[in-house]
Amino acid sequence: MRARVVAGLGVAIAVILTATVIGAPRPPIDVKATLRGEVLADGLATPGDEVREGAPLVYVKTQTGRGVAARAPADGRVIEVLVKPGVVIRELGTVVARLEPR
Repeated sequence: MRARVVAGLGVAIAVILTATVIGAPRPPIDVKATLRGEVLADGLATPGDEVREGAPLVYVKTQTGRGVAARAPADGRVIEVLVKPGVVIRELGTVVARLEPR
């Protein structure tokens, strides 16, 4: 009898843990710049955009031309863009957007 109770308890705990992990919302991802330069309006992501991993989110004008300053690190939805056209990204690692991962 005791073995059945222990086994049943183990199954119940596993179900609760699985439901908690699966149902738990994932925290937003900070998207950081990997390139310095002046933010361009063309190609700038906007809140609500659905994106795939690797999609360009922010383009900048550099001394050598146009480049991608930040890409989506995962599939998801853009929830916030923290830079505007004309802003100069001076430091690598500057958070430029937030993404809600899928």
